[in-house]
Amino acid sequence: MHPFLDVSKLTDEEIIERLGKAYQYMNYQVSLGHNATVFSIKEVIQDLEDERNQRMMKNQDDEYKKKFPEKDAPLEVGKIDKIDIEEFIRKAIL
Repeated sequence: MHPFLDVSKLTDEEIIERLGKAYQYMNYQVSLGHNATVFSIKEVIQDLEDERNQRMMKNQDDEYKKKFPEKDAPLEVGKIDKIDIEEFIRKAIL
Protein backbone atom coordinates (compact mmCIF):
# COMPACT_ATOMS: atom_id res chain seq x y z
CA MET A 1 0.00 0.00 0.00
CA HIS A 2 1.31 3.39 -0.93
CA PRO A 3 1.74 5.54 2.21
CA PHE A 4 0.37 8.76 0.70
CA LEU A 5 -2.84 7.52 -0.89
CA ASP A 6 -6.12 6.42 0.70
CA VAL A 7 -8.06 4.93 -2.20
CA SER A 8 -11.10 3.99 -0.09
CA LYS A 9 -12.29 7.62 -0.16
CA LEU A 10 -12.28 7.87 -3.95
CA THR A 11 -15.33 7.38 -6.13
CA ASP A 12 -15.36 4.74 -8.85
CA GLU A 13 -14.94 7.41 -11.52
CA GLU A 14 -11.96 8.93 -9.70
CA ILE A 15 -10.31 5.52 -9.43
CA ILE A 16 -10.68 4.90 -13.17
CA GLU A 17 -9.44 8.40 -14.00
CA ARG A 18 -6.42 8.08 -11.71
CA LEU A 19 -5.59 4.65 -13.09
CA GLY A 20 -5.45 6.09 -16.60
CA LYS A 21 -3.23 8.95 -15.52
CA ALA A 22 -0.99 6.65 -13.47
CA TYR A 23 -0.44 4.30 -16.41
CA GLN A 24 0.39 7.22 -18.70
CA TYR A 25 2.78 8.75 -16.18
CA MET A 26 4.42 5.38 -15.49
CA ASN A 27 5.03 4.79 -19.21
CA TYR A 28 6.59 8.23 -19.47
CA GLN A 29 8.86 7.56 -16.46
CA VAL A 30 9.86 4.16 -17.88
CA SER A 31 10.99 5.84 -21.07
CA LEU A 32 13.09 8.27 -19.02
CA GLY A 33 14.60 5.48 -16.95
CA HIS A 34 13.41 6.72 -13.53
CA ASN A 35 13.11 3.34 -11.84
CA ALA A 36 12.39 4.65 -8.33
CA THR A 37 9.47 6.70 -9.64
CA VAL A 38 8.20 3.74 -11.65
CA PHE A 39 8.13 1.54 -8.54
CA SER A 40 6.23 4.19 -6.61
CA ILE A 41 3.71 4.56 -9.42
CA LYS A 42 3.30 0.76 -9.56
CA GLU A 43 2.38 0.81 -5.86
CA VAL A 44 -0.28 3.43 -6.53
CA ILE A 45 -1.60 1.45 -9.51
CA GLN A 46 -1.75 -1.73 -7.43
CA ASP A 47 -3.69 0.05 -4.68
CA LEU A 48 -6.14 1.50 -7.20
CA GLU A 49 -6.59 -1.86 -8.96
CA ASP A 50 -7.12 -3.66 -5.63
CA GLU A 51 -9.75 -1.16 -4.51
CA ARG A 52 -11.50 -1.36 -7.89
CA ASN A 53 -11.55 -5.18 -7.74
CA GLN A 54 -12.88 -5.16 -4.15
CA ARG A 55 -15.70 -2.84 -5.15
CA MET A 56 -16.57 -4.96 -8.17
CA MET A 57 -16.66 -8.11 -6.02
CA LYS A 58 -18.87 -6.35 -3.45
CA ASN A 59 -21.25 -5.20 -6.21
CA GLN A 60 -21.42 -8.73 -7.63
CA ASP A 61 -22.12 -10.16 -4.18
CA ASP A 62 -24.86 -7.58 -3.57
CA GLU A 63 -26.48 -8.35 -6.93
CA TYR A 64 -26.29 -12.08 -6.25
CA LYS A 65 -27.92 -11.63 -2.84
CA LYS A 66 -30.73 -9.61 -4.45
CA LYS A 67 -31.26 -12.23 -7.12
CA PHE A 68 -31.05 -15.22 -4.75
CA PRO A 69 -32.08 -13.95 -1.30
CA GLU A 70 -32.64 -17.41 0.14
CA LYS A 71 -29.45 -19.05 -1.09
CA ASP A 72 -28.22 -19.75 2.45
CA ALA A 73 -31.55 -21.03 3.72
CA PRO A 74 -31.61 -24.72 4.55
CA LEU A 75 -33.23 -26.95 1.96
CA GLU A 76 -36.36 -28.81 2.91
CA VAL A 77 -35.88 -32.31 1.55
CA GLY A 78 -38.70 -33.97 3.42
CA LYS A 79 -38.68 -37.00 5.67
CA ILE A 80 -37.89 -40.59 4.93
CA ASP A 81 -40.27 -43.04 6.52
CA LYS A 82 -38.93 -46.25 7.89
CA ILE A 83 -38.55 -48.63 4.98
CA ASP A 84 -37.83 -52.30 4.72
CA ILE A 85 -34.45 -52.35 2.98
CA GLU A 86 -34.81 -55.91 1.77
CA GLU A 87 -38.14 -55.16 0.14
CA PHE A 88 -36.69 -52.03 -1.46
CA ILE A 89 -33.81 -54.01 -2.95
CA ARG A 90 -36.15 -56.74 -4.25
CA LYS A 91 -38.30 -54.13 -6.00
CA ALA A 92 -35.24 -52.45 -7.47
CA ILE A 93 -33.86 -55.71 -8.85
CA LEU A 94 -37.11 -56.92 -10.32
